[in-house]
Amino acid sequence: MTNTDFDYGILHHMVGLELRKAQALANQTFLSALEGQLLPGHYTVLVLIAKNPNQSQSRIAEAAGLDRSSLVPILKQFEKDDLIKRHPARHDRRAKIMTITPKGAGLITKYEKQIKALEQTVLSGLGPENHAKLVELLLAFQEVLKTRLDT
Repeated sequence: MTNTDFDYGILHHMVGLELRKAQALANQTFLSALEGQLLPGHYTVLVLIAKNPNQSQSRIAEAAGLDRSSLVPILKQFEKDDLIKRHPARHDRRAKIMTITPKGAGLITKYEKQIKALEQTVLSGLGPENHAKLVELLLAFQEVLKTRLDT
C-alpha cells in the first residue's frame, strides 16, 4: 500500500505524521547499518558526552532532544557498561556531570564510518541544496514548536 491509495483523512500531508514516518525509517536504517548494536538516540548521547565533557545530564538531555527522565536509564546502562563516568558536579553535589571512557570513545569510533555513510546516502539522495534546506526547515520547525510550548 502506498500513500496515494490510502485515505489518511485529516492527516494527509501533515508534517507530524510525515516526520514520524521519516523518523521510523531513519531508525530502521540506522539499526540495520549498525546491526542492531546501538540505538540512534544512544549513539547521539554518547557523541554529545564525548564532545561536551563535564556537562550536566540536563544539558545533554536538552541537546539530544530527550527529556531528563528518559535519559537517566540510558546513562545508568552506559555507566554499567563502562562507556561513561558520572561524577557529582562541583557547584551542586546533587547534579551529575559526565565524561566518556576509552571504551565509550571506542564505540563511537567503531560506528563512525557507518554513521557518515548513512548521512552521505541522504545527502546524495536529496542533493546538497535540499539536504541543507531540510536541516534548516527541521531547525525552524523545532523553534515553532518550542515557541508554542513556551506560551
